Amino acid sequence: MTSLGDYVVTTSGVMVWKTPEAHPLLKHTDTAHPEFLSKVAESFPKGKQKGLPKLCSENSEDACTWHYWSPLLHDEAKKTLMLTRLLREAFAGEVHSQVFEGVPSAKVRFWPKLNPPPSRPQREGASEPDVMITVGRQAVVLVEAKYRSPVSECTTYDAERDQVIRLLDVGSWYSKQQNCDRSYVIVLQYSEHQTNAEEVVGRYASRPESIRRALSYRRDLTMADCRQLSRSVAFVRWPDPFDMRKVLES
Repeated sequence: MTSLGDYVVTTSGVMVWKTPEAHPLLKHTDTAHPEFLSKVAESFPKGKQKGLPKLCSENSEDACTWHYWSPLLHDEAKKTLMLTRLLREAFAGEVHSQVFEGVPSAKVRFWPKLNPPPSRPQREGASEPDVMITVGRQAVVLVEAKYRSPVSECTTYDAERDQVIRLLDVGSWYSKQQNCDRSYVIVLQYSEHQTNAEEVVGRYASRPESIRRALSYRRDLTMADCRQLSRSVAFVRWPDPFDMRKVLES
């Protein structure tokens, strides 16, 4: 049970817990994992919540991600079931059987930093998808999680570079450098909140020409590659983990 001393309420009415151990979604997870510790070190710079971890906000998609995904680090059976279901839901018959065969040994990483391809003409820092799943040499899957915030439709140096095409770009480049057969991008919405996520994914799903135009500097990508990428991007919606927790506790 949460007590008043466990959190603060910002001026906009958002609850921020003081520690991960007090957060309803985090308190029973592995809060000593190095990737979690790196993320929890990011704190609010000002306001009533100054100095508290951004991860501890009730609006944090990172907290939702750790709640849903971190158990996969220690439970191979759960990992196999969850990843298989996700890939089938996202891509139906587009995923090769060898990918499913490799899922039990898949590696799951959180918040990796992926550099843009060197051919990118505009300046750009590293991208940080929420989850990266590597299935041997068969596939790299990037998961961009959304909770209540929208997909970014621009970068610091490019007003037309949205978050989805950016991940298609860096994911396909990274997979080529790792000699992986294919890359996938899943935008995963936690909750029924209405954001722009599904609409932005729709700009590229089954639209290879849109990918070709947006990534015209990628001379390493053939039109066949663009068609493959257009079948390898999807929007998926999962339940709000706060709502799921209430159901389990009732």
